[in-house]
Amino acid sequence: MTEQEFENLWEENKEKIRLNSDEYQAIKKSYYSWGLIDYTLLIGGFIGCEALLQQVVKSIILQYILALLGMLSIWLGWRYFKSRLANGKTLEEVDQELKERYKRTLRL
Repeated sequence: MTEQEFENLWEENKEKIRLNSDEYQAIKKSYYSWGLIDYTLLIGGFIGCEALLQQVVKSIILQYILALLGMLSIWLGWRYFKSRLANGKTLEEVDQELKERYKRTLRL
């Protein structure tokens, strides 16, 4: 089987394989689950950034825009850290492992 044939076969079957992988599903769920810490970081991140920016930026509109960007940065950093801490792998890494495992089963 050529590499192109395998890629076509993988494209046809990857969703079924992903649905049958508990590890893939657990990581995918962790990306979308929300907890109390997520909400607290959103609100606390905004309040903290806004308080820090009050002394630096005089324009209230610019202050709120920068506080929103700071809040999103803190929250996205937390989500990335949380997913890496909980699972140790990303979806891409698990997907690559599934692809390699599928490739080995086709060669047998």
